[in-house]
Amino acid sequence: MTFLTKDARRLDGARYFGIDLAKRETQLAVLDADGVQILQKRFATDREQFLLLANELREGDTVALEVTTNSTSIARLIRDNSNGARIIVSNPIKTKVIAQAKIKTDKIDARVLAELARVGYLPEVWLPDEDTEALRQFITDRTSLVRRRTECKNSVHSILHRNLVRQTKTDLFGTGGRLWLESIVAGTSADGLLIPELDRLRMGSLLNEIDRIDALVADLESVIASYIAVRPHLKEQLDRLLSITGVNLVVAAGLIATIGDVSRFPDKKKLAAYLGVVPSTYQSGDSSRNGRITKQGRAEARWLLIEAAEHLRKSPGPIRALFTRVAKKRGHNVAVVAVARKLIELVHHLLTHNEDYIYRLPRLTQEKRARVRFLARKKLGVEIKSAAAKSAGRTALYGTGVGIQGRKLKGDIAKQAASHAERLYQAIVEQRAARLKDPKAPLIAGTDLVFDPTRPNETDWERILTEATAKALEKIKSKNKN
Repeated sequence: MTFLTKDARRLDGARYFGIDLAKRETQLAVLDADGVQILQKRFATDREQFLLLANELREGDTVALEVTTNSTSIARLIRDNSNGARIIVSNPIKTKVIAQAKIKTDKIDARVLAELARVGYLPEVWLPDEDTEALRQFITDRTSLVRRRTECKNSVHSILHRNLVRQTKTDLFGTGGRLWLESIVAGTSADGLLIPELDRLRMGSLLNEIDRIDALVADLESVIASYIAVRPHLKEQLDRLLSITGVNLVVAAGLIATIGDVSRFPDKKKLAAYLGVVPSTYQSGDSSRNGRITKQGRAEARWLLIEAAEHLRKSPGPIRALFTRVAKKRGHNVAVVAVARKLIELVHHLLTHNEDYIYRLPRLTQEKRARVRFLARKKLGVEIKSAAAKSAGRTALYGTGVGIQGRKLKGDIAKQAASHAERLYQAIVEQRAARLKDPKAPLIAGTDLVFDPTRPNETDWERILTEATAKALEKIKSKNKN
């Protein structure tokens, strides 16, 4: 059984296939090298039809389709079963900007895709590998569950508000808050008597739904941990990102899924732009101004970045100094976005150079990695060994032959050193500002060092850490003498 017409099969030279996907039926347009249409065909959107098409493709053919729910699977199927055809998956938003039309039909859309592929104007998106695609699906599923859980919690708040019941618990869904809500549902508390029976029944149903979703989220996180744990290349990336304060399993897995192959981003700015955490630019003639962030890319990845940034801004180190400086001028929200941008740039550095975060808290990092192993072991039923490789080119954390023992002591030293690095970073920023106004301004102590939050300097950090270690040893010796 053949798929293409006799003319389309016999055509010599390059052929360009535009595919407009729909849920039940798909439209195909085929152009020759001169842009002459040689085929328009409508067929069922199923595996057998795409296999027939793939089997009749040859080297030199180009197949173009837009991103949809099933476009990745279709692109892989055609790629794996064709004889060297090139597959282009395009960004539909950018395609519409290039080729806008007042009359829009499936036939026109298919032909436009083929024509843009022919002239080389089709904005291509990266086709993720199977591991990356699986992680993306896991994160998307978790996001949907969390969104539904939030809706349920908001409904509980709404019931209390509608019935004028004052909330006395700080965390309504914590241990104490949950006991209070259950007493309301049971009608055993004074507050419960203020709420009609129908609302109490509804609240009980919502609490059961929240419990069900909590269990599903916990199970899905175990699935994510186990999926990564048995794939060394993903496990190594996860361990690197877990060294950043504020980055947990979900955030790290979400960033890995969004980024995919980090080598496709030549520098950290390209990655920040890909995630939409760079300011938009409006330029006309000699005037130029920056606006809000572009918000391009995957929204759930940006949400994870902001969530991690809220935690990272509280941890000692240069990034906290950055937050403090921006917050004074632009406010909390803008400062958090600035931290989110620095965070994704830092992620690019760590993954590219295969390093841990230099200002990490060792004990916290170990606990996060141990939790991932625990979740994976619980799901798989087998022991997962720690696979955190040593950072490339890194010296010992507390200097050579110092003899520091104890996780708590090491953690305290790391915090002190990071706080000192934070103060030095702030001094460096102030020094630069002063030198811009007056090149002859006197040097501030410590501003000969370099502390870029996204490109940690090993030599300067080792110097600070050694000083903090020496102070800790002196303190221990003094305490022992007394």
